[in-house]
Amino acid sequence: MGIIDNSLKHNVISEVKVKGRLLSDVARQYGISAKAVYQWVRESDQQPRQRECALMGEIAQLQKKLSSLTMNYAP
Repeated sequence: MGIIDNSLKHNVISEVKVKGRLLSDVARQYGISAKAVYQWVRESDQQPRQRECALMGEIAQLQKKLSSLTMNYAP
């Protein structure tokens, strides 16, 4: 299908998640496959978790670096 406009994705996801419409109805309305709608909705649910995991990993790395620096420069 090519590059999808983010506003289209947002609208489709909103129709399903906020308005509670069926995936198949939304797909038909927008002229896209139900599989694409399902994937977009699923991805929208996963993004916050993925970001949280990435941030937690980064925090852990920074804490290790801070600890190492603190030990090296302690009086």
